[in-house]
Amino acid sequence: MNNLRQRTLVGLGWNGAARLLGQLLQLCATVILARLLSPKEYGLLGMVLVFTGFATYFADMGLGASIIQKSTVTERHLNSVFWLNVATGMVLTAVFALTAPLVARFYEEPQLRLLTVAIAFNFFLGSLNGVQSALLDKALNFRARFWIETASYIASGAVAVALAFSGAGVWSLVGQSLTQSLVRVLMMWAQSSWRPALSFDFSAIKDLMRFSGHLAGFGAVIYWSQNVDKLVIGRWIGSTSLGIYSLADKLMRLPLANVTDVTSSVMFPALSSIQDDVEAIRRAYLRGTRMIALVIFPTMIALCVLAEPAILVVYGDKWRGSIVILQLLCFAGLAQSTYSTASWIFMSQGRTDVLFRLGILSTVVRATGVLIGAHWGLMGVAWAYVLGGYVFVWYPVWSSAGRIVNLRFSALLRNVAGPFGCAAAMGVVLLLSDRWLFGAWAVQLRLAIQVVLGALLYAFLARGFRLRAWVEVGDIVLQFAGHRSRVLRWLIGHPAHAQA
Repeated sequence: MNNLRQRTLVGLGWNGAARLLGQLLQLCATVILARLLSPKEYGLLGMVLVFTGFATYFADMGLGASIIQKSTVTERHLNSVFWLNVATGMVLTAVFALTAPLVARFYEEPQLRLLTVAIAFNFFLGSLNGVQSALLDKALNFRARFWIETASYIASGAVAVALAFSGAGVWSLVGQSLTQSLVRVLMMWAQSSWRPALSFDFSAIKDLMRFSGHLAGFGAVIYWSQNVDKLVIGRWIGSTSLGIYSLADKLMRLPLANVTDVTSSVMFPALSSIQDDVEAIRRAYLRGTRMIALVIFPTMIALCVLAEPAILVVYGDKWRGSIVILQLLCFAGLAQSTYSTASWIFMSQGRTDVLFRLGILSTVVRATGVLIGAHWGLMGVAWAYVLGGYVFVWYPVWSSAGRIVNLRFSALLRNVAGPFGCAAAMGVVLLLSDRWLFGAWAVQLRLAIQVVLGALLYAFLARGFRLRAWVEVGDIVLQFAGHRSRVLRWLIGHPAHAQA
């Protein structure tokens, strides 16, 4: 158990570093591209990605997750999954190339014909490394993933910026996407020792599909739950509005990708390895969710309060329309950061059937709300997305996962109450100081001061109240940084006599 904990912590460290560095690199590229491209050009790519993103869930069909979850995987499983992935990738590439005129006609945007054909090549490229990627995660080998992701972000960002400076417009975003996929494939094959053999066993696929069938279905339905807003905006409100909404959504999801997604990619294989020990899973799940809350709650609240300087500094004045959208979406991010962790339990326990049914519920709720909200424009869509998540999705998803490991919904709430209370207090102080003290200052200085103030205040509150998640994170930091550091002990709030 201690060995698993150590491997999980190391995996979190490498995976977190990979995602954080990757997102920082991507953010740097986005800051440059947002000043060279228009909201309309971002919206055009967003229109294509709504459809190609949905098809991505059929490219793998959840078989990669099956490789991770299944305790014993043989060569016949790996070979069969590889060749099925390649065949599926080729078919999806051909399908989107042939149906590109229909996508352009749906949005009434002729430019989408060639854009759709180009983006479709990602399906074939992505199909070439699905097995290698799953084997990395199964082994908790996130050190290799760190270098792969870092290289892909650097290369794709450089290509996108170069194309944008040359006047390529929306094609700079297409080049970024294709370059990232290509670099991932090349590096994944370079570091992986596994190579496919020319064999295919349908019974091996059938064996894995017992787990992955519902998971693929869940991925497909939950995709529309998270993207029906973009489909409706692109079709009925316009590409410029979609660009404004998409960039706000991207900034909101940045901390989710760096914390929740990173933790999920490690917690799923870790919990799968102890899937028969419910008590251990319960402890690990509670620890993981409160650590996520410790980081995400203050980030979302601060981003909501400081949305105006954040948008103006990161993207520029022409993206001012994204400010109020970002503020609303941050409230959705608070809930998503907690109830999205339910997938750890469903998947590690093999209950993807429940996950699939809850995904259908989420999609129906969001689609209905967004279609109604679209009558009031972007604001109506954003409000519908937020309210639908809290009123109809949050409790059913989180409580269903809790019941599998004997956790009441009230226990789940208590587990994250401390981080929320400290984050809410920090948010009130930031709101008042931004309104009465720093509101008239230059946005760059205003943002820098408020970020530092918020971080210090939240750390002071978390340390002062000795939040359990704060102490646990402190233990991890001391474990890797050295227990003899008196400065670190004081900053974290650990007593000098604490043991390693």
